[in-house]
Amino acid sequence: MKDFFWAINFLTTVPTGKKWCEREPKTGNVVFWFPIIGLLMGFMLTFVYIPATRFFPHLVADAIILIIYIVITGGFHLDGFADTCDGIFGGSTREKRLGIMRDSQIGSYGALCLICTVGLKYACLVSIDPNAVAGLSFISDHKTISDLNPLYLYACEKGKVLLVMCALGRWSQILGAALSNYARDEGGTGKIIIENVKLKHAILSALIPGIVIFLFCGIKGIFIFSTVFFVVIFLVSYMKKKIGGMTGDTLGALNEVSELIVLLSFLVI
Repeated sequence: MKDFFWAINFLTTVPTGKKWCEREPKTGNVVFWFPIIGLLMGFMLTFVYIPATRFFPHLVADAIILIIYIVITGGFHLDGFADTCDGIFGGSTREKRLGIMRDSQIGSYGALCLICTVGLKYACLVSIDPNAVAGLSFISDHKTISDLNPLYLYACEKGKVLLVMCALGRWSQILGAALSNYARDEGGTGKIIIENVKLKHAILSALIPGIVIFLFCGIKGIFIFSTVFFVVIFLVSYMKKKIGGMTGDTLGALNEVSELIVLLSFLVI
């Protein structure tokens, strides 16, 4: 459980105590927990989402959940996404791109990409049809679904979307780390993950979220998983060309893009 708490401390703002930060983690064990922590985030958001839909309009409830999600993660991956966009689009050489990504100040590319990404996530959450999501599940009785209170149906089925989004976002980081090397010559956030994660870790860590997604989304879940898989491969290949590998920032970018891909996938299936 020590690796579990280290992973929670690394991925979220949930307080776990300083002692978990001070120890050297076993990378293979730590990354196994990443998608599971994503599932726990999804359950937490769903738990808040159900009462939120009773007291507020759906548009407001979706916004509240998105804000709470950002608070839980501390905007950790969004920050990496913004730095990645600044570096990739603002630098003309590998060295300049890495230098810009190292800068703690956000640039115009990062700000624009953040606005577009968060805005598109919100638009997707608002647009996803809960009835369509309910129809995908292997564990739902369609007659029972039709008899549910509309507010309860809305919250529970949107909760499934949040579970898949949070789990696959974290798993995409493991896959990205397994497929690449660390881009910087010096150390940095994410180095311990990228240098020690292998493909076997990505496969093992996919088992539990894969089962959950299959139960909730049926065959269409395979489509969502596969889409994220190929997008990650493409982005890792792109990052290798631009900066020679992956960094902690680009892992955060993978998380954000993968979550967006999940939400968009729910709109086309």
